[in-house]
Order: sequence, then C-alpha cells, then structure tokens
Amino acid sequence: QIRPSVYRNVARQLNISLQSETVVTDAFLAVAAQIFSAGITWGKVVSLYSVAAGLAVDCVRQAQPALVHALVDCLGEFVRKALAPWLRRRGGWTDVLKCVVSTEPGFRSHWLVAALCSFGRFLKAAFFVLLPER
Repeated sequence: QIRPSVYRNVARQLNISLQSETVVTDAFLAVAAQIFSAGITWGKVVSLYSVAAGLAVDCVRQAQPALVHALVDCLGEFVRKALAPWLRRRGGWTDVLKCVVSTEPGFRSHWLVAALCSFGRFLKAAFFVLLPER
C-alpha cells in the first residue's frame, strides 16, 4: 500500500523481455535471492509473492500466459528449497497471523492486506492462463 508501483510492471523494472521461461525464472530467482540475502522475514515472504504476482500479470499482459506456469513452478520450488525449513520452525503459514494481525478488533495490518492482494493477483493471472485450456 505504501509503494504500490514497486510491484507493478516488474518486468520493465527488471529490464527483461518476457520471451522465454529461462528469462522469467532466472530473473525471478535473482530477485528472490536478493530479497532473502539478509535473512527471512514475513515481510520478505509477502514481497516474494508480490514480485511473482507482478511478473505473472506482466506475462499475461504481454501475451505470454504460458510463462505463468513456469513462474508458478519456480516459486513453488524456491519456497520448497529455501523457505520450507524456516516455515516449519515458525509453525507453518499460520504464523504470519501473529505478525500481521493486531489484537485490536477490526484492525488489520497493511502486511495482511498486501499479502491477500498479491495472492489475489497471482490467482487471477493463473486463472486467465488456465481458462483457455479447458
């Protein structure tokens, strides 16, 4: 919410052309490595999904929806290899609620909103990619 332009037009910001799976996955993995170079936090996990969502939207907008599949696989593999041990130690995905949800009724942290919006964009892009296959 604070800087929405960070996760828009991700491909242009990375100065990449979305023409192959290798370009997309290499760029995503480079960004992921940079995000987590100084450790793992829930904010960085949300950022990773936001970058993936932004790239997925870029792929669909640039008429390369097949690249979303490679991006989804790459994200899943990165989470499995790099984040799964950290997630297990933290108690799983539900641990994010301790960091982003206030105990005050009716108040939600901007992290939760950002995470849900990013996930929604990612699902929307994936839906549009998978829709023509049916």
